[in-house]
Amino acid sequence: MTGPMTHERGHPTRDRVREWGSTAWRYVGILLAVSMTYTLVVAFSGLVVPLVLAIVVGMLSAPMIDRLEASRIPRQIAALLLIAGLLAIGIAAVVVIVNGVVDEANEIRAVMTDGVDQIDSWLPDDGFTSNAAGFVTDLENQGRPIVAGAASWATTIFSSAVAFGIGAFLALFMVYYILVDWVTVRGWLARHLGVPEPMGVLIIDDAVSVVRRGFGALTVTSVVITAVIGVAMALLGLPLVASAVVVTFLMSYVPYLGAIVSGGFVLLIALGSGSSTDAWIMLVVVLVAQNVIQTLVGNRLTSDRLKLHPLSSIVSSVCGVAIAGLLGAMLSAPALALGMAVSRRLRDPGMVLGGEADPPVS
Repeated sequence: MTGPMTHERGHPTRDRVREWGSTAWRYVGILLAVSMTYTLVVAFSGLVVPLVLAIVVGMLSAPMIDRLEASRIPRQIAALLLIAGLLAIGIAAVVVIVNGVVDEANEIRAVMTDGVDQIDSWLPDDGFTSNAAGFVTDLENQGRPIVAGAASWATTIFSSAVAFGIGAFLALFMVYYILVDWVTVRGWLARHLGVPEPMGVLIIDDAVSVVRRGFGALTVTSVVITAVIGVAMALLGLPLVASAVVVTFLMSYVPYLGAIVSGGFVLLIALGSGSSTDAWIMLVVVLVAQNVIQTLVGNRLTSDRLKLHPLSSIVSSVCGVAIAGLLGAMLSAPALALGMAVSRRLRDPGMVLGGEADPPVS
């Protein structure tokens, strides 16, 4: 009896089926864990989004606090000064957006309608019918949920002034304590990552480096592209230059999808207010700025280890929009690069993002 039982227990087909079943249950467990996590995020979205914003701002701003502290400014005072500066920048940005886009909404709508009419005049008459005003209205209706957030929880977070005020207060409160107690927060996280504390510190440092380099390179690239497009529009005498500059700069933080939206916006302005020659010139400028200049500047500023394949970046951006709207689209690429950096760190504890070895961790 021993021989047949041993043979049956070690049968290749049976072992393979067991392995498949075990793997399938692992995937089921992962899907259940992801579903539960998403449910919790939805339930506590009023806290999750301010916390995410606070963590990102804290990661980006911690070096400034370190420099101020090195200049003998108490860390608490340095954090308050930085938060006050960020508030001033935020208020100025809102004023620019309101003056550049919201106040000129009617003119933007009229110019875009003229642009759609111009495109319609180029198309053959047979089989093509167009209602430019209706088309622009549809674009507005489709754009609102994307900007506000495709997921319902993302749209309800800032659905009222009270909710926005609470979220902003929580974010500022969290940013303050993250900046003041950054070393303590990093140490606590490193001890709770399920790896030895020195390895946890390296993983967190990698994550911080990815976020800082990614947003730094993206901001510089956005400024260059926005300047090129804005100067070209000004030289051609096109209207709504401020609106186009604001839209181009903000949309540049959304990989690929933002380039399509901002490029289309600029071209419709050129078509609706200028000649077809102006439109062709702006088309060339937009293509060169978003494909040649962005690639050259981005590759120059970003390390090879932080590059993402275009397909993975597009997929992550689409998933980010579907899950968390504009915020998700902005954070999707850094989150993906962060995951890749953590994976590399776990495989090779002695490496850094630039490819050189770290000194031994004690």
